[in-house]
Amino acid sequence: MGVGLPQYQVQILIALGLLGVYVGWRGGMQRMAGFYDMPSATKHLAYGLILGAFSAIFIDQLFISTVASTGVVYVEFILLMFFIGLFQALLFHFLLTRKGVRILYAPPTSGWTMGLGMGAIQASYLMIRMADPQWPLWYSGFNLYMIGFGVWVTFFMPALEAIIGSWQGSSIVEKKPISVMWQAGIFRGFILILVLLGITTQPILLLILPPAALYGFSIAEKKWLPSALIPSVRQEYERTIRKSGERAKSKANRQLGELVSGSEE
Repeated sequence: MGVGLPQYQVQILIALGLLGVYVGWRGGMQRMAGFYDMPSATKHLAYGLILGAFSAIFIDQLFISTVASTGVVYVEFILLMFFIGLFQALLFHFLLTRKGVRILYAPPTSGWTMGLGMGAIQASYLMIRMADPQWPLWYSGFNLYMIGFGVWVTFFMPALEAIIGSWQGSSIVEKKPISVMWQAGIFRGFILILVLLGITTQPILLLILPPAALYGFSIAEKKWLPSALIPSVRQEYERTIRKSGERAKSKANRQLGELVSGSEE
């Protein structure tokens, strides 16, 4: 990569990148705590971190290095990002279709955490690149502008990768993984292109990330992630969610001084 940054700056940027894992885990699976296969989810998070590290190296060599030095984005670079997205989707398919994952109904939640890990490491790598004083844009160097852009990418890139991972995992549970695998690869390519163009030539493209993440999250929370639960557990999960909603509604409607129970003390 050839970026001469002080060690503490690199450590700070990696920590900021990994913050995306915490945000995505809390935001995506907090309500499912106790219902899904935690060991499988944790193991696939580690797989995602490794996959993200190797992906970032290829992204740097095939896109960032040349664009950073020339300021020109060639069509061939965009096609290569689609190729990387398809390759990532193929690896997700291979890891999530293993028998030990399938029999536990774990592909959706494991795909979510693997996407978080991959997106977080990619975001960390891109922030380290942007912190290079030779970066050809106005927010180059380790400063507040660069950190602001980096945190923006950190919040949304892992989330989008996790959403697509849960989609792939859900398709495995529903026994239609091949068609979704190709679609997931194309969407992963789009994410890479949006982020890479956003941090190199067209920052306005980064504004597309929040609505895309919110839309995908609304589907994943209601459809893809719950497919990781066997029918009996899913019924219990839905019952718990309903009761939680009823308690929250009762708490919101409760007035000061009103008795909680029907009897007076």
